[in-house]
Amino acid sequence: MPIITVFYIKLFLSALLTATIFWTLWKADYFEKWQKKNDLTVYLLGVTLLRILPWIGIFVILNFEPRGDVPFFFYKAEHAKLGGFVYRDFWSYHAPLFSYIISLPLWLWHNPRIIVLLMIVVESIIVWFTYKSYKPIKSNALQLAFVYLLLPATFMYIAIDGQEEIWFWGVGIGMLSYLNKKRENYEVGLGLLFALALITLKATFVFLLPSLLIVVKRPLRMLFTLAAVGLPLVGFMYYQIGDLFLMPIRHTEQLMTPNLFSILRPIIELFIEINSQNSTLVNWVGLFFTLLVPCGAALKARNRPINETFPGLFILTFCSMMIFQASAPGAYVISFLVIVVFQLVDVDNWSDVLLVLALGWLTVVQPFVNVYLGQPEYTSFLFFKEPRYLFDIFLQIVNVLCFVWIVVKAWNDVVKIKTITTA
Repeated sequence: MPIITVFYIKLFLSALLTATIFWTLWKADYFEKWQKKNDLTVYLLGVTLLRILPWIGIFVILNFEPRGDVPFFFYKAEHAKLGGFVYRDFWSYHAPLFSYIISLPLWLWHNPRIIVLLMIVVESIIVWFTYKSYKPIKSNALQLAFVYLLLPATFMYIAIDGQEEIWFWGVGIGMLSYLNKKRENYEVGLGLLFALALITLKATFVFLLPSLLIVVKRPLRMLFTLAAVGLPLVGFMYYQIGDLFLMPIRHTEQLMTPNLFSILRPIIELFIEINSQNSTLVNWVGLFFTLLVPCGAALKARNRPINETFPGLFILTFCSMMIFQASAPGAYVISFLVIVVFQLVDVDNWSDVLLVLALGWLTVVQPFVNVYLGQPEYTSFLFFKEPRYLFDIFLQIVNVLCFVWIVVKAWNDVVKIKTITTA
């Protein structure tokens, strides 16, 4: 099927999903009633309609082949299933255990389509536990779960493209649940959960560490726990394959869109030429600001309970990465979008609703436009003499502004002490 046809189908589905979101907002009383009774049944029905049935229709009935990263995931999973050693016998830009985890469903069906189904199942579990965490404090938590499931971005990236970035928040909701239950002496458990993320997901999860070390009461205890798990693993990996285990860290040379660098590049190129030799410098500069923003919020909120600041710090970390890291893929929005909906979006505030919808649409439209145009690198303002390039950069700017809106909301959520009122 031609790529333009696929895009038109995605636009149609996005319009249908958006209309259903408005229905969800209109029928708020229904969801409040279901949340009090039959919430699991309603949620499973939603997952079936919005994830399982589309997967069956697209990949079983229509027999479409998965696109995006799924073929690469399948390549890694195949080699892991055969007993290959990660980084030595096959390429991987994930943490050591990821390839072996995604190889498990291949024992049931040796086909890349089942990897998409795995991503759907994991997402559904993560959203359910997020809902359970927010249910005691939000009467519309079930409604928020459906808003998330209906966002065009989440539907396209997970139900169709099989992206795994929501696994970041899978560890995050585990951390939050642990912090809600254990208000003291939580550093060892938090360190173990953090170590779990680093050996199963991606090295970029470490971006969350600096801000956490500021807000935990005993940062050295958490660091020692991480070292106790991490150093033996590093030693084992080095003994087996030398420095090949650094492969995920080296995956930073490709410049992506949209981010602050991609929209400012015509200006930056007036002063310095960016090429393959110095492109990593852009990421080092971006890394500084990626860490600066959440650490700044953590310093201001270090006297607040960590379970109250953790969701905002998580959002700040990975949304800042989307803004400042020139090599951050667009799919990383899935790593924090679910907690944005539960923690930051007020469905009674239409500006919140419209902005999160705009972000959902942009993650469908902007990547297609950019790829359709040949993924141009805007090294000069001369590009914008052509309207098609002007449209692309406009979409990128609006997308980055949506990220900035999220960062501002998350910053306020972290640093401002909430006033508790009683009826």
